[in-house]
Amino acid sequence: MSRVARSVLRKIGFDPNLDEEHRQQLEREVQERAASAAATGTPWQAGSLEAVPDELLSESEKRHEKYRRQQAMAGRFTPAAERLPIMSAEERKTRDKDRPKWTQTPFEGPIEKLIEKYKDLEEVRKHLTLGQSMKYEFTEDGKVLDKNGKLIYDGEKLV
Repeated sequence: MSRVARSVLRKIGFDPNLDEEHRQQLEREVQERAASAAATGTPWQAGSLEAVPDELLSESEKRHEKYRRQQAMAGRFTPAAERLPIMSAEERKTRDKDRPKWTQTPFEGPIEKLIEKYKDLEEVRKHLTLGQSMKYEFTEDGKVLDKNGKLIYDGEKLV
């Protein structure tokens, strides 16, 4: 702050009218809070820190009030484990019954070997590993294409 501003403030000095207005405003705010708490039916004590405006609280009192509010909010909700639905054994069985069963398939060889061995494309598809099934596309007319679109099997013979 500059010296000029400090000297002006020093000359102004203490103004009792401003302090009185501020005190009256704080009293009105306390009364409004009490009236709103009474209207909503929430418990409100005049001696508690809720009744005091934030400007009048010290830092430790503000911190105390913050943690008190957090604890009050935490008490309103039950723990998440209690709110989440618990599945019974029967519900788990019905849920698992509808899910497709995944079995890990071991690598039996390249797709050409699988086609020669099993001859049926549906059976070949069952014996593909996950990586192979992502690499090859089976068309409706019985052809097998790789990921680049090159023909691997035309329905009768390997290409």
